[in-house]
Amino acid sequence: MTMLAMAGLYLKHVVVAALCSVLLVSEGTLGSPVVGSEPIRCAPCTPEKLSQCPAVAPGCAEVLREPGCGCCLACALKAGELCGIYTAPCGSGLSCTPRPGDPRPLHSLTRGQAVCTESTEPEPTPEPQLQDQGEPEPEMENTAIISDPGSSLYLPGLSKPYDPRAAADAQESMKAKLIAIRKKLVEQGPCHLELQRALDKIAKSQQKLGDKLTRFYLPNCDKHGLYKPKQCESSLDGQRGRCWCVNSWNGKKILGSTDLPADAECPEEIDH
Repeated sequence: MTMLAMAGLYLKHVVVAALCSVLLVSEGTLGSPVVGSEPIRCAPCTPEKLSQCPAVAPGCAEVLREPGCGCCLACALKAGELCGIYTAPCGSGLSCTPRPGDPRPLHSLTRGQAVCTESTEPEPTPEPQLQDQGEPEPEMENTAIISDPGSSLYLPGLSKPYDPRAAADAQESMKAKLIAIRKKLVEQGPCHLELQRALDKIAKSQQKLGDKLTRFYLPNCDKHGLYKPKQCESSLDGQRGRCWCVNSWNGKKILGSTDLPADAECPEEIDH
């Protein structure tokens, strides 16, 4: 019975861990607290602006238009070169990303201190499984059939007797999967994922008629991939937008809170 209790407790732990992982990822993909109904509108590229564009260096391997609302052509940056929101774009297959563990990722992006790295889309996290693929396990409570002390132990959904060594191997395999899931969530936390989407949106935005620049939102992330308590709008002309306080897990504005002055700070959250 002791072995059965341990198996039941372990299964419960795995299910809870998997649900926590799914909830964390889903919260991170809910979008930013600043939602615009219209795309970023850029000032038109007038002949005067185009005449001020510097010439592209000869022998450039790849020429791209400047990101965001830039009008000029620029030599694409190579892997490992410093980049930012206002620098030349990274080359094909690369994205401008803060260094791992950067305590101020937003600062690095706006100051051109990020790095061009190979683009990698986050892969869907596989659900932990303890049994071979086959017929679905019937929904029932954790029970076992034990006839006498010398009989084999059977668990529901398994067609083979319970093997302590196989169970230990499965437990180690599951532990490794959970560690990989946790590491992936740290490396690509909800804030980092939203930040990358926001940068991609700006880079791919097309020029629109009009001379008004719409302010946009770049999430301010900490080194764990979560949201910093204070978030602010930005704009392509360098003007500072409004600021507000958010929940560090999902980036949502704290209910009942008001906008902050640019020089004010949010109270640090006690629990993350």
